[in-house]
Amino acid sequence: MLMVLMHRASPRTTTMIVEKLLQALVPFTASQDVATRRSAVRRIVSLSRCMRPASMLEALHFTAGTTLLFKLRTLPFLGQVMGHLTLSCAEQDQEISRGAVEALRAFHRFILLRHSSKAAWEDPNLPVERESATSLGPKESADEATIFGNFLFQTERTDFILTVLKGMVHPRVSDTQPIANMLEVVLRDPSSQLAKVGEVVQTIHGQLAYVSQQPLKDILRRTLLRLAQLYPWEVTTGLLHASPHCDSTARAMWSMLASDRFLAETVLKQLLLAQEEGASLHVFEAECCCCCCFLAVAGAMSEIFQEPACRCRVLFLLAELFMAVVVQISFSLKGSRQGCCRSGSHSWEANHPTALCLRHALSGMQGLFQCLGGASLLEEIGRQGAWDMLMSPDTYHTGIALLTRVLRREVPDCCASIWERAAVGLLQRQDYLDVGAMTVFAELLGCTDFEQVTDHVLYVLHIHLRSKNLVLRRMAVTSLVTLSGRPEQAATLQYLLPRVSQQLQDDDCEVRTAALTVLSNVLCLVDRQTALTIALQLVEMLLPLFENESSYVRKHSILLCRDAMKVAVRTHKKQMRKDVQRSLVPLFFHLHDSDHSVAQASQEALLGAAEFLKWGQLRKLMQREQTYQVGECLLTQNSRRAEEYLHQSLPYLQSPQEALREAAIRFLGIAGQQLRDGCQEKLQVIYEALQGTVNDRSLSVASLASQTLLILGAAAPEPPSGSRLQALCYRLRRVWRRRRRTPALGAGCLCCWNWVQR
Repeated sequence: MLMVLMHRASPRTTTMIVEKLLQALVPFTASQDVATRRSAVRRIVSLSRCMRPASMLEALHFTAGTTLLFKLRTLPFLGQVMGHLTLSCAEQDQEISRGAVEALRAFHRFILLRHSSKAAWEDPNLPVERESATSLGPKESADEATIFGNFLFQTERTDFILTVLKGMVHPRVSDTQPIANMLEVVLRDPSSQLAKVGEVVQTIHGQLAYVSQQPLKDILRRTLLRLAQLYPWEVTTGLLHASPHCDSTARAMWSMLASDRFLAETVLKQLLLAQEEGASLHVFEAECCCCCCFLAVAGAMSEIFQEPACRCRVLFLLAELFMAVVVQISFSLKGSRQGCCRSGSHSWEANHPTALCLRHALSGMQGLFQCLGGASLLEEIGRQGAWDMLMSPDTYHTGIALLTRVLRREVPDCCASIWERAAVGLLQRQDYLDVGAMTVFAELLGCTDFEQVTDHVLYVLHIHLRSKNLVLRRMAVTSLVTLSGRPEQAATLQYLLPRVSQQLQDDDCEVRTAALTVLSNVLCLVDRQTALTIALQLVEMLLPLFENESSYVRKHSILLCRDAMKVAVRTHKKQMRKDVQRSLVPLFFHLHDSDHSVAQASQEALLGAAEFLKWGQLRKLMQREQTYQVGECLLTQNSRRAEEYLHQSLPYLQSPQEALREAAIRFLGIAGQQLRDGCQEKLQVIYEALQGTVNDRSLSVASLASQTLLILGAAAPEPPSGSRLQALCYRLRRVWRRRRRTPALGAGCLCCWNWVQR
């Protein structure tokens, strides 16, 4: 009766009835009861027999005026019905299987007719068969399959795939070959579109975790690979969302994708893109979307790197992948400090997302270097402690530096590309990336063409010079040392010099040392106006560095002081004169520095100071290397500055260098002789200072102090035993033996000895 009514009804009514009936029957095809499934398939077959393709198509178009316009719409039930019928074809029950095949053929004819109508709409001259449904049907099963795969609409194709993938684990499915064939047909055409690819991937992930039969696993694997070939971005993101923590099933799926060496490169590129998009969420949000993204990508990469088939593809993308893993490590350690993903736990436990991400990233870095040099290279890096360093927020930059040096040794051709990636990372100005990117940037800066160092990169270095992070300050100024080593770069660095000169006052010795090197390399190469601006400030900043414990810092600070005086020797002398005069006493004392290079630098700087001040006597003494007379020259030439020189010399009595303590005692002795008939207050300062050194740990220094006090007419402290005169004679004899090394001292001892004999 229903069939009769359908034949008499209008096309639109017929279409609506068929839709409703098919939607009602579809769930029964998956029933546990065989009889119910048979009944459902029989009714679907009956509906397919009474379908009038041409009439149904008439319900899908409308007429406007004299022009025939087709409005082809997606049938919401079509993909699901055909999916369930495909599963029914795989049943062992012959009645169900044959009925499903017959119904599928009817739907194939309908799909072909729909496509023919669409073609007629696009080309009105193309004749369309409207009444003879059999004449439109395919003659062979191969044609039938092709039509079925090519002519399904986007949502219909998606519904079909999802229905088949979800239902193929049903116990009623006994023959998996029809399912495999139909899925292959649907995904055969590369131009066909598929909606909800991510949902399909998540379905495959869920089914792989459930199924145990190898044929079903093979179907899922082939489907995943084909989807990845057609929709690489959608598959990659879908799998990342399916398992952010990269469970065992997700790892197996990534291995499947990596097993195809042509597909591996595409997937790796998509992972890099996914991480870049995740990194754009550069703040820690409540949902920790960024953390989940890094976690998922790190797990995927670590698994892919283990696949031998993709080793060549990994090496091809080495620069991008290395920096990506550096970002993962940096993000994980930053997240551990800032408390990312607090919702689950307040401590950094083993199952915490940032801890998992760090483990995945470390595994990925090891896999990357295994691709590069095998197990032996991993062991070598491990012996240097790099893997352990990467696990700590305080040492990971050192670990990254070690790995970067290994890359510079093993793959020098890739260094420029890696450096470019690091420079891009610096320009992104993301807190968690700064240290890692700056480490790679500084290590590989010497391997790149300096023309690529743009103003933007220099600006970032300028920012990091002011950073509160000591590591960033060190690496920023170290990068400038490398840049300043080439004269052609001097002009590009000149606007950074004011900031670099401020680093001379940094608390860290490494930063001060590097700043000295930069200024020494660049000061004489930049334009004169910039050099003058810096030079006028330098001498005052450099004076404290003359006393640095590092001989390198002492030497280069003194030489830089010399260069600053040369820059300003013709102009701006008035602004600089006081600072140069203040440098004379420290330079004099360092003529006696235990490090010969520092003493030589002091001699050159004193000569420069004499020329700057137009001090002829001092210049002659330095040219003749009569350094032992310089102290007297300083005190006698300018009596008005004698008091200042006196106060500058007092700290040298506590110098860790014995030679400088002796020089200070001799200098005070000369100053005291000049003040003996003058200011008693100043003379008392000298007496007290010298009395503090008579018990010096060095016997020669103590003896020289006692002798100088005696010369100045002050009583030295009582010796612990024996007569005062005997102790004094003993000390004078020891000092007399050293007369050849210090002629002035010998002369003083002789005078004092004659006085004692009297």
